[in-house]
Amino acid sequence: MTAEKFAKIQAYKGLISAPFTAFKENGELNPDVIPKYVDHLVRLGVKGVFVNGTTGEGLSLTVEERKITAEGWVKHGKDKLELVIIQVGANSVKDAQELAAHAEKIGATGIASLPPLFYKPQTHDHLIAYFKKLADAASNSPLMLYHIPAYSNVEIQLAEFMPRARKAVPNFCGAKYTSTEVRDLLHCHSLPGEPFKLLSGYDEVLLPCLSCGVSAAVGASYNFMGPLGLRILEAFNKGEMEKARKLQSQTLDAILTITKHGQGIACFKAVMNILGPIDVGQPRVPLVPLSADALCKLKEDLKLLKPEEWHKF
Repeated sequence: MTAEKFAKIQAYKGLISAPFTAFKENGELNPDVIPKYVDHLVRLGVKGVFVNGTTGEGLSLTVEERKITAEGWVKHGKDKLELVIIQVGANSVKDAQELAAHAEKIGATGIASLPPLFYKPQTHDHLIAYFKKLADAASNSPLMLYHIPAYSNVEIQLAEFMPRARKAVPNFCGAKYTSTEVRDLLHCHSLPGEPFKLLSGYDEVLLPCLSCGVSAAVGASYNFMGPLGLRILEAFNKGEMEKARKLQSQTLDAILTITKHGQGIACFKAVMNILGPIDVGQPRVPLVPLSADALCKLKEDLKLLKPEEWHKF
């Protein structure tokens, strides 16, 4: 187990991009954009990435495509990004183990995993058994649960699950918490013993999560709105709560405006392509791109949102 990796994850404070997976016009993977993507995020002040998650359409990729994507972010993020966390969850535990072993081999900072989504773990013991298998494949890497019950339909109380998971899986270190249920999140930060690392996963509720003890957040909007999120963090840390609330409301308004035009990831990808400088292509089926009419309306709304103001530090 690499103590340095655990220390990096525990100490990280700031924003973590959930990067889009770029596709070519023919639908094939386009990893060539990753070097430029890394530099773009660094310019925005975003020093971490959470790869192959929901925003990255990880479950729509083949195992080989997920490996190629992970390799690109680890390689080109070296000496530029502070964290590269790879999401390895799969319905087949063998696939998840293969991806976890690969992530460790290439030097990812940490590994996160969704629970299996078809044969869902029914109890804490079932989910712990799954993480034991991941630990068998990647015993020297910090492991995190990707907790997103709205998608996974796996409802657990993290404050109860995580201490049991750590006892059974020594390299278990925390969770990406993509839920608006802040009571459990608050309880997680009140647990005795060595603290767990909780990453906020909903950009719309960053401020409430900060008030519960979170110090780092993963989000799709940070791909193009990173400085706005950083200003929320800064205002909160300075105790400027009214300013923080206004910035959070601005973020919420922007996200609601953007996503009213279609499926969330398709909308966010469209915004990324419009604003640049990275062309991430279209989403992969079963997600579909915005219609021509929806795209036109999104462009009109973007002008009203004044995205140039998002990049003010």
